[in-house]
Amino acid sequence: MPNRTIDIHHHYIPLSLLEEAKRHGNALGVEVTGTKSGETTLSFSGGPKFSLNPNLSELERRFEIMEKGKIAIAALIAHTASLGYRLDGERGERWCHLYNEGLHELVQNHPGRFVALAAVPLQEPPRAAAVLEYAVRELNFRGGYIGSNVNGKYYNSPEFDPFWKKAEALDTLLVMHAEDVAGSERMEGYGLRLICGNPADSALSLGYMTYSGVFDRFPNLKLCVLHGGGFFPYHLGRFDQGHAVRSGSRAAQASSPPSAYLKNLYFDTLVYRVDTLDYLRRIAGADHLLVGTDYPYTLGDWMAVEKVEALECSDREKKLILNGNARRLLKLPAE
Repeated sequence: MPNRTIDIHHHYIPLSLLEEAKRHGNALGVEVTGTKSGETTLSFSGGPKFSLNPNLSELERRFEIMEKGKIAIAALIAHTASLGYRLDGERGERWCHLYNEGLHELVQNHPGRFVALAAVPLQEPPRAAAVLEYAVRELNFRGGYIGSNVNGKYYNSPEFDPFWKKAEALDTLLVMHAEDVAGSERMEGYGLRLICGNPADSALSLGYMTYSGVFDRFPNLKLCVLHGGGFFPYHLGRFDQGHAVRSGSRAAQASSPPSAYLKNLYFDTLVYRVDTLDYLRRIAGADHLLVGTDYPYTLGDWMAVEKVEALECSDREKKLILNGNARRLLKLPAE
């Protein structure tokens, strides 16, 4: 198939953002440091430092990998730990604006290769709603980008409703990535925090959302969950059974079982195996899948297009997964 695929899972950190943090870190509540080995580390509000993959900011290798992987357009998303949820609302808003300005600059410089999804300060949902609206209306961003929780707080609280309401009103896609994984202190060996923890936290987040009635209150909300939706689609029967058998104070607040909200949910293809991807296609529908590579991480699948091409389904379904769904959800011009 021609090189027309759109990648929904493509991380980027603008160098301009890091330079701004070096110059005005105290005011921003952000610390950028360099290690003896040449790594760059980042921390928020005195929190723990984490290292940044150097490929998060480069472009030459990125274009090479995109070409090799048959990726025509990448939807730029933040490095999730860099969303700055530890900051207070005012600083978080400023940080997200700076992040989004850097994303916007890259899109402007390469309009045929990139679109952007907005970083938002979800530690204060009304501020997040305002940042999302500005990014969509003024910067022509194509959606928003959020973590699976905010400082350990999941999305079963109505305090997040102003943000869901704004996303629904804007008719814009939200993309969710695991972050601040529950129980991660027990997952350090063998890199299991990423291998097990990321999909587990996404499933946990979806459990809170589907049981608490978020999609009842916002029936047109559109959410794409990365890493193939975590464990959620593969244990959907268990989630539904939990909805059916829990009662009293343990009863779900949602009117319907979690499977009823698949209409609101979209998933990327980052499941590595063709047979697993085929299961996801049959559960969610080809019209609810988007290609995701997780560039630039080694746990990603930069040849994800090959898995879609290997599916035993119609060319129409493959085209939906490769670019049709992304064009519709990101409101890109038809081919």
